[in-house]
Amino acid sequence: MTKLDYFHKIPLKEIYSDQNFNCRAEITTDSIIMLAQSIEIHGLQSPIIVQKRDKLPDGCLYRIIAGHRRYAACEHLKYESIEAKIIEDINEQHAKILNLSENIDRKNLTPYEEAMALAKIFPDYISLRKMAKVINRSVEWCRRRRELINYPPDIQLAFHKKLLGIRDLVALSSLDPKHKVEAARKLLEARQRGEVIPMGTVSQRAPHRGTKEIQQMIGYFLKKKITSLPVKVLSWVLGYTATEDIEKLTEEAEVDFMKALYANN
Repeated sequence: MTKLDYFHKIPLKEIYSDQNFNCRAEITTDSIIMLAQSIEIHGLQSPIIVQKRDKLPDGCLYRIIAGHRRYAACEHLKYESIEAKIIEDINEQHAKILNLSENIDRKNLTPYEEAMALAKIFPDYISLRKMAKVINRSVEWCRRRRELINYPPDIQLAFHKKLLGIRDLVALSSLDPKHKVEAARKLLEARQRGEVIPMGTVSQRAPHRGTKEIQQMIGYFLKKKITSLPVKVLSWVLGYTATEDIEKLTEEAEVDFMKALYANN
């Protein structure tokens, strides 16, 4: 188990704020000023978490594990010291997990920041189930963030700027992989034009299927030993089955349905 000491008052000059370590992609000046105003009125509500390390820049003794924005706000207020927990016996991966978990719990991260943090912490071969257990999140939560990593940079940036959201990501996941990026860009362009499109409203309609795709679907049905109406309809689309045959099969299916209905009654 990780050991947390009692709170300490640590001089700011002894603390190193490594933005490359922090899972938050950026800390804006406005957010620092707003937090500083709150700290000035109400005090620091939650101590930062630091770790003692060797070879830090500028003679610092501690690196921030969690609380980079709180540190920056106190620095803005020109405080000489800040209340902190000193954490011991923790490796680099666990430190990153703690940084991510602490930020998630505060509900301040964008989906992009969460996705990038997971990519830094967990190799591709780590299962979603194990990932979820380590950071105490659901498998589905992890799945969505891992999916986001596979989108191109412009789409990732849209999720970071909250032009696209997790509900959009869920809706996009139901589309054919070949059309996901195109659908995401169309949705993004519509929102940038000012169109009011609720999160999760993604067109499910795919382009017209080609002959090869239809043949693949027929093959899928046949492997499942489904040889009735669905296969015949697809065959009709390709021109291999006559319309009269489809009508006959439909009538037979209707009769079978009515017989089953009456039998159950």
